[in-house]
Amino acid sequence: MDTLQHLIKAYIGAYIATLHSRQYKPLDKHWKQHKLELLEKIKRQEQWHVLHDLCILMLYYGTSIHAQALCDLIIEDVIRRYDGKIQLKIYQHGPDPDRYILIDEETAEILDEYLSLTEPTQIELFRNENNQKLTPQDIFLLSNKYPNEGLVSELSGFFPIYSQSDYEIIPTPLRLNAVTRYTGKGVTIAFLDSGFFPHPDLIMPNNRVLAYVNIPDPEDDDFGKPQDNCWHGMQTSVSATGNGYLSNGLYKGIASNANIVLLKATDRQGCIKTEYMIRGLKWVLEHHKEYNIRILNISLGEGREESYLDNALNQMAEALWQAGVVVVVAAGNDGNSPDNAITPPANAPSVVTVGGFDDKNKLSRHYYDMYHSSYGPTIDGLMKPELIAPGIWVAAPILPETQLYKEAEALSKLARLSDSALPEAVAEQLEDLPFGSDILKLSTEEIRARIQHKLREQKIVGIHYQHVDGTSFSAPIVCSIIAQMLEANPELGPRRVKEILTSTTDKIFNIPLERQGFGLIHPRKCVKEAVNDRYRRGLKRFSSPFVEGRKVTFYFEHAEAQSIALAGEFTDWKADREFLTRIPNTSTWKLEKEFPFKGLYAYKFVIDGKNWIPDPECENIEPDGFGGWNTRLNLFLE
Repeated sequence: MDTLQHLIKAYIGAYIATLHSRQYKPLDKHWKQHKLELLEKIKRQEQWHVLHDLCILMLYYGTSIHAQALCDLIIEDVIRRYDGKIQLKIYQHGPDPDRYILIDEETAEILDEYLSLTEPTQIELFRNENNQKLTPQDIFLLSNKYPNEGLVSELSGFFPIYSQSDYEIIPTPLRLNAVTRYTGKGVTIAFLDSGFFPHPDLIMPNNRVLAYVNIPDPEDDDFGKPQDNCWHGMQTSVSATGNGYLSNGLYKGIASNANIVLLKATDRQGCIKTEYMIRGLKWVLEHHKEYNIRILNISLGEGREESYLDNALNQMAEALWQAGVVVVVAAGNDGNSPDNAITPPANAPSVVTVGGFDDKNKLSRHYYDMYHSSYGPTIDGLMKPELIAPGIWVAAPILPETQLYKEAEALSKLARLSDSALPEAVAEQLEDLPFGSDILKLSTEEIRARIQHKLREQKIVGIHYQHVDGTSFSAPIVCSIIAQMLEANPELGPRRVKEILTSTTDKIFNIPLERQGFGLIHPRKCVKEAVNDRYRRGLKRFSSPFVEGRKVTFYFEHAEAQSIALAGEFTDWKADREFLTRIPNTSTWKLEKEFPFKGLYAYKFVIDGKNWIPDPECENIEPDGFGGWNTRLNLFLE
C-alpha cells in the first residue's frame, strides 16, 4: 500500500471518529494539518482521481445520502449558501420533495478542491474511471478499498460536524440526535389546538392534511384564513410534522412525512371552552380508524385543578387511550409560579404528559437545564410529567400573510446585503419595515444594528421562521418521535409506547425527579426498542381493555391460574358470569364482550374465584370503597 493511501485511510479514520464522538466539532489542528499534507501530496503527484474518491467517501460516510442518490448528483446540485456553506440538492424519486443536505466544513473543503479541477463541460458531479456516470457498484468497490470499520450504518444520517454557532437555531432533529430513517410515514397525528393554517411545510409539495375540523362551528370552513387564533396550532403542528419546505429542509420536524388531522377549538369570540375540547376528543374517537389516527397532541388545557375521576375531559382522554390512540399532553408553563399545577387533561393517569428542558441552544449536555414547565404531584397524587423534551429554542413558522411575515422576510433579506447596497434597499422597502422614515438618516452601521435588534426582538430565524418556547412545543416533539416508533413498528399499542418512552430516557443531573419525571426523551433508543419489539417473542396485542365502539377485549396475564373471571357493575359484581379463556400455549387470558350501552363501567378480575384485583394493564382506576381499587372502562360511542 503506498503512502498516499495510508494518508487517506488515516484521514478518513479521523473524520469518522469525529462523527462517531457526536461532539459536532471540527477536526483538531493535527488532522487539519494532515489534510493539508494530503491535498498537497495529491496535487504534487497529480492523483486527481484520488481527490475524486475522497469526496465520494466523505459524502457516503458522513451524510445520509444513499449510494444511488450520490450517483445521481450533477454539478448544478452543489448550492453555495449566502454564508459560504455548501448544500447538496438530493433528487427524490416519486412524490416526496427534494432534500437539501448541508455539508460539513471538512467535506466542503475537499469538495471545493475537487470542483476546481472539473472540466467546464462536465455535467455529473462524479464519474467512474471509464468516464461514465457513477454507479452504486462503483461506490461499493471504493468503500472496500477504504474500509470504514463498520461505522457507516451507525453514522448514517448524522448532521454535519459544525459547531452550534453555525445555526441560528439548532434544528430539532439535530438537537435530539434523532434517527433520520423514519419520518412518520403512514402514521397520522391529530392536533387539538386553538386554530390552524395550511402552511407550505404541511401542504407542499404534497398536502398531508387529511382533515380540518372547526369544532365550535363545523359549518365555518375558515382553514386558510390567517386569523389571530391560527398561529399557535400552526406552529405546534409544523414543529412536529413540517417538512421544512420554506427552509430548504433545514427546519423540518422529526415526523416530516406524517399525515395530519387538525381540530380547531376556538369559537368566533376567541374562546376555548372545555366543551369544545371534549367534542374534539370525541371526534377523534369516532374517526380514528378512518384516518389512521394513532397519536393525538393536546397543547391546551383547563385552567383549574380537578381530580381525573370527576373530570369529563380527562375521562374522554382515557377513552381514546383505551381505543388505541396515544394521547400526548403539554404539562403547562407555570413551574416557577405559585400557580404551578398539572391541570386536565394533563393529569389523566394514562396520557403522556410532557414537560420542557432548556439546552441554551447548544449541543453539549453541560448546558442542560429545566424550562419552567409545570409539574406534580397532581391533585390525585400522580407524578407528572412523565418525561421532558425541548421547551425552548424550537424553530416554528411565522404565520403567512401577516405583517410580521412581511417584516421578517424584508428584515432577513436586508441583513444579508452589503454595506453599499443596504441604505438604498431600506428606502425601497420602508413600507414593509417596522421603522419610521428617521432610519434613513442613520449611518449604515446604525441601520444594520437596528435591523439586527429587530430580528432578535422578534426571534426571527431563517426568513420565514422564529424560535418559540413552551411545553406546547415539547409535546408535539414527543408526538413526532412516537410517529417514528409506529412507522418502525405499527403493532405497538399506547401502553407499550409509553413503556418505551419512559424506560429509554436520560436523566438530567441536578434536576429534581418531580420536575423531569423519568427524564429527557431519547429518540434513537425509542426507535431502536420499537424495532426490537418486532422480533421479540410474545403475543402482539394492544393492552387491556381494548375498546372498539362498544366491543371490548379484556386481557390478563397469568401462567398458573385455573380460572379468570370478569366482575363489575355489568355483572352485579358477581364473579361467576363472565370468564376469560386462556389462549393455548400462552399465559394470556382473553374475553371479548359487547356492551349494550355507553357509559363508565367499573370492573375487576377475579383469579380462581377468590383473588380480586384491578386490571394491571390499565392506569384508569377509582377507589372501590373498601380500601382497594377498581378499573374504569370508558365507553363513549353510541
